[in-house]
Amino acid sequence: MSESLLTVKSVTSAASPLSETQPPPAETEETGVTTISPLLEDSSQRQGYLRGYGDIIVALVTCLGAMSMGMVLGYSNPALQDQELKRLLGNTERETWFASLVAIGAIFGGPCAGFLVEVLGRKLTLMVCTLPMGVGWFLITCGVNFAVVYVGRILGGFAMGMVALTAPLYIAETASRARRGVLGAGFQLFVSSGILAVYGIGVPLGWSWLAVVCMSVCSLNILLLVIVPESPRWFAAQKRRLEAMDSLAWLADEHADIQEQYREIERSTGTQAKDRFSVVEFSSPANYKPALISFGMMFFQQMSGINAVIFYSSQIFATAGYADDPKTPTLVIGAVLVAATVVSCILVDRAGRRILLLISSVAMTISITALGIHYYLTLRQDYSGGLSWLSLTSVLIYVVFFSLGWGPIPWIIISEIVPTRVRGLVNGLATCLAWILLFFITKEFERLKFAINDYGAFWFFGGFCLLSCFFVGFFVPETKGRTLEEIQEHFAGIRQTDRTTL
Repeated sequence: MSESLLTVKSVTSAASPLSETQPPPAETEETGVTTISPLLEDSSQRQGYLRGYGDIIVALVTCLGAMSMGMVLGYSNPALQDQELKRLLGNTERETWFASLVAIGAIFGGPCAGFLVEVLGRKLTLMVCTLPMGVGWFLITCGVNFAVVYVGRILGGFAMGMVALTAPLYIAETASRARRGVLGAGFQLFVSSGILAVYGIGVPLGWSWLAVVCMSVCSLNILLLVIVPESPRWFAAQKRRLEAMDSLAWLADEHADIQEQYREIERSTGTQAKDRFSVVEFSSPANYKPALISFGMMFFQQMSGINAVIFYSSQIFATAGYADDPKTPTLVIGAVLVAATVVSCILVDRAGRRILLLISSVAMTISITALGIHYYLTLRQDYSGGLSWLSLTSVLIYVVFFSLGWGPIPWIIISEIVPTRVRGLVNGLATCLAWILLFFITKEFERLKFAINDYGAFWFFGGFCLLSCFFVGFFVPETKGRTLEEIQEHFAGIRQTDRTTL
């Protein structure tokens, strides 16, 4: 037992230094004595003025990393409007690579984070994420040629892939059951806010100073991560009971039974820690069903065509009369992303995940099909024009409903349904799939339009939006109002009556 822990014999209740309002002490199985961690006592004192808000604090600090991720995603749009950067890159092909290289870095960042979250923990992995991101921004800031800038973009993408896996997982494991949906949706909200922020800041600032601002957000994130606790579920999986109790005490509200919360986590993770994982375990429905659903969620999120629509938004706005100001479309799209994601945060724990996904799928199918109809009509010889409003309206409706459902909710669900034992591996592969699809869609969209015309490209994505309705309807479970342990027991086929006997 660590010397930093104060060990006190539990002879009588009066001998305990804890008040009735403080979390109960942890009792060791080996000695039968009560052990009180100094961190547990500090957690109780902290709760005097922040009691019940620990999970919100963790989510806000974590989502600052999501904002940094959004800045990486959105940076190329305002940066490539700077003539100085254009001269540095030299030609249009290099500009295309400048925008796409982050996805290549993210492809490798996801699996790396999947390994690190199991070895180092969720919090420490998030702190590690800030290192390549900070170095990437620094290289962009002082880049003397396109090769240095490329390396900076790859490092930023690598960190982005790590954040995309780690942040939703960390939030899901530290959030209370009642707040898990809204805090999980906060991840996408801060990603969208980062995109909007970099669009807005990029109006007065050049590409180099814009990178400095992005680097400062990354630096603030690592400083704030120091104050928040590690995931109690990771501690439990590592058989580190006292640290898990400390973390639960930091996160608990005044009515929480920390001992019972720990026992519930232990029932789910206690038999999983320390054993060597075998691929044979994916033959179990408790593992392969959540894995396949996670892959499907990431697949349909990217194949909905959101990045193609945003990529094409400037041309769509130009046809509606905004050709003279190329920054207007990006600011409008960014603002719509943020506003719609706020609505999703409000509804996700009230309406549920499934219904929002279904509504999102139907509305996206209709709107992107309407966008394709607009481009089909423009190719007809007898088309007289006058339908520019259709393309503009279709894009805005599409972005609104993507942000309502398929934007935030896949990140929530894949962090909820996957068992702790395989969570790092499965989530790493799922995010890797998302970034591979992102790269090919952004890189090859122009060739797709050339092969099947503009309208065919949008109808192609509309078909996947329609298929996503059936995927959600038949395979995606509702997770609203259920603990992570209850969700995992659902896939394992454990009934509530069986659970009470465990």
